[in-house]
Amino acid sequence: MGFNGKSLILIGTILFIFQIANFFSIEIITPELERAQVLAAIASLIIILIGFLFKQFEPLAGKKASLKGENKFIFDKNIPNEVIDELAWGSEAILTSTAAAAILIHNDGVNILRRGITSSNEFSPGDTCLRSTKDMKLISLANTKFYPGRDEFSDFCPEIPSILVVPINAKAFILIGGWSAKCFTKSDEKWINNWSKKINNIFLKNNI
Repeated sequence: MGFNGKSLILIGTILFIFQIANFFSIEIITPELERAQVLAAIASLIIILIGFLFKQFEPLAGKKASLKGENKFIFDKNIPNEVIDELAWGSEAILTSTAAAAILIHNDGVNILRRGITSSNEFSPGDTCLRSTKDMKLISLANTKFYPGRDEFSDFCPEIPSILVVPINAKAFILIGGWSAKCFTKSDEKWINNWSKKINNIFLKNNI
């Protein structure tokens, strides 16, 4: 059983039932025993209360979206094999080890890789992507439903629930869409951010 609100409520309830059963099985009740029973009952109720509070603040897992688009793997055949091998390996790792549904890598005005559920339209970066490369900071859109600039990503993957924009350098970035809202962990972000630095080194080595 995982440690969560439901498990705490169950444990508290079981302890409360046990102490009630124990109370009725006692033949002689002393003041000391009464105090112990009251303290046990209070402790059980506190555990149950904590369980309800814990359950209330547990994050709800996002529902997996039914995304529109085809599952594709498209890349720029003009880029060197060393570069495409790295991008192919990394994009596959992200799609299989995280909640990512779609990946796009953009470099200097060209979409050099698209993989996963993608739109057939040509994607052009907007304010959010350009801000990420300008500031060289990862931008996480945990729930695009409430993001006013979500139309920027319609040509990436329509109605994608969550997005990571990860800068590679001043003219390149990785765009990753998730199957559900709030589906990317801090570990995912850290790993992808480190991968973007590796990509930049490979770009420099190959004069891209």
